[in-house]
Amino acid sequence: MNIFTSVNDQTYDIDISVDPQRENWFTATIDGREVQLGIIEAKPTSLTLSVDGRVMFYEFYKDKGRISSLVHNNQFYKVVLRNRQQDQLEQLLEEFGAGLGGTATDTRILAPMPGKILGISIKEGEKIELGRVVLVLEAMKMENEISSTVEGKVTAIKVKVGDSVTTGDVMIETAPL
Repeated sequence: MNIFTSVNDQTYDIDISVDPQRENWFTATIDGREVQLGIIEAKPTSLTLSVDGRVMFYEFYKDKGRISSLVHNNQFYKVVLRNRQQDQLEQLLEEFGAGLGGTATDTRILAPMPGKILGISIKEGEKIELGRVVLVLEAMKMENEISSTVEGKVTAIKVKVGDSVTTGDVMIETAPL
């Protein structure tokens, strides 16, 4: 998978491939330099990685469901992660009026991928804003924070902890404010 990354406005081209011999290990080629990466621990807002044999801890922050910044060794970095398929999908969604953040008529939060609900951080009747983390979904052994793609008042939570969802399942319904 090829990712275009911007860290503090410096751009990097990263190609990531799975190591078929070791679970949770990858080879990343960053601007021509090869690096071995191993996921030691993945949490909703942090990653502990082995990077060429050195253990490194990263905290990250999201905006509208995307990593927007990270902290490593007490240093703050502004981050943008993009890949070609994501760019193409977002362009297509924008053309159909369903871009990031959706349209003004969106009232539902849908499962972006199949997985298992690990936690729900909102209640019925609560007001939510765009980008707020509303639940945690486990997919492919990773915990993923799912952020709101709508603003409004929660009218129904259609899932509970432990439920399995598939892509496109309605998880939360809202009403416009």
